[in-house]
Amino acid sequence: MSRRLLVIDDDADIREIVATLFEERGFEVDLLADGIDAVHLPKDYDVILLDLNMPVFDGERLADYWSLVEPALLRRVIVLSGYSRFAQGRIPAFAVLRKPFDPNELAELVERCAAADS
Repeated sequence: MSRRLLVIDDDADIREIVATLFEERGFEVDLLADGIDAVHLPKDYDVILLDLNMPVFDGERLADYWSLVEPALLRRVIVLSGYSRFAQGRIPAFAVLRKPFDPNELAELVERCAAADS
């Protein structure tokens, strides 16, 4: 069974880098450019990478929404942010990773997150 990863980030370069990294690891990867597009998810994901700083509907607002309607989803969220010291503890996510991130560290976190919910 294929593992599913959702990347929500307004930076197209980051979306493409992450997609390449995880498609090579056997993940099915979906990409969204803003949190507003992730309010209603069309399928289940093993891991969700969520950027905090997006122009329309940022990661914090999306996490707040999910905490009200589907709080279990947050256990599969890894927050990506250039502002990680502000994100720490504000979102009850699986982990917070500072941008720019080390691809190996991100891969390890995603693997741990995917394994934790299986």
